[in-house]
Amino acid sequence: MASPGEVQRTRKYGSRTKALDTIPDVDLTGKTMLVTGTSSGIGIETARALALRGAHVVMANRNIVESEQLKEKIIKEKPDAKVDIILCDLSSLQSVKAAADEFKKKQWPLHVLVLNAGVFQPIQKTTLDGYESSFGVNHLGHFYLIRELLPVLRQSSPSKIVIVSSHSHNHTGLNPTDSADAKVGKLVQFADTSEFGYRLYAYSKLCNVLTAMYLHRKEHENDISLFVLHPGTMIGTNISRGYGFWGKAFNYVSKPFTKDLSQGAATTVYCAASPEIANVSGKYWESCWDDEKNLQKNLAHDEQLQDALWAKSEELISKFEGLH
Repeated sequence: MASPGEVQRTRKYGSRTKALDTIPDVDLTGKTMLVTGTSSGIGIETARALALRGAHVVMANRNIVESEQLKEKIIKEKPDAKVDIILCDLSSLQSVKAAADEFKKKQWPLHVLVLNAGVFQPIQKTTLDGYESSFGVNHLGHFYLIRELLPVLRQSSPSKIVIVSSHSHNHTGLNPTDSADAKVGKLVQFADTSEFGYRLYAYSKLCNVLTAMYLHRKEHENDISLFVLHPGTMIGTNISRGYGFWGKAFNYVSKPFTKDLSQGAATTVYCAASPEIANVSGKYWESCWDDEKNLQKNLAHDEQLQDALWAKSEELISKFEGLH
């Protein structure tokens, strides 16, 4: 059933739909969209699809060489494509701040912020600021970027924030009877954590969902729409690169059941650019649809937990800013 103000929709796309096919007749000329993590995986297809439909795409990546290579490929397909690159290493809060400052210095509008970048480390790694890498990159780095760019999104409204999460957010193992603060104590992970790789990734993906739901509550009145999504299981991403041989073996065995990169980017592109869902916000998406059958609703819609995570994230950023 459609939400108030939302037009009743019919499902047009599924798990095999390619990214460009979700916005077949859409002209994005005049729209500026910042996308993180476009140097590999589904980020490549996300940036490509949006740029080919006319958007000014700003790629925020830590790998400038690969970003330049993607820019060249896009321009070969569409010579008048408008693509810019900003250095942004999400494992460094200082780099995130510099990226946001550079964007604001350009005085560009920001109509869509796509938080696509993500890491999954089977062996524990640490960010430059002392956080476990899944939490530091997937949540805190993106949180800081949102925080710094929210004023631009408000000024550019109607605007959107699209966050790539995962069904892994269902696998945190959090005790439902714990307080919100106790749950956040599990989600926030530092370098000395004793947790294992997949659980840490699941924590960070729940952080993505909670952040989206919090922002929907707080920013929808400012005409900013929030989308959070599961892209699907893909061949060709770098998520499993830390597994070496076993990661390659998994990719080979699971190939018939997975999406290619363009199919994996389809939901992100649909949420970012389809006029069909212009009045939708605060929903969890999969394969270009929002029935939310795989959303862990008891956690996702826990407003106390949303508030507690946001407050803790603000505290961590304030601590960083106090040191710099």
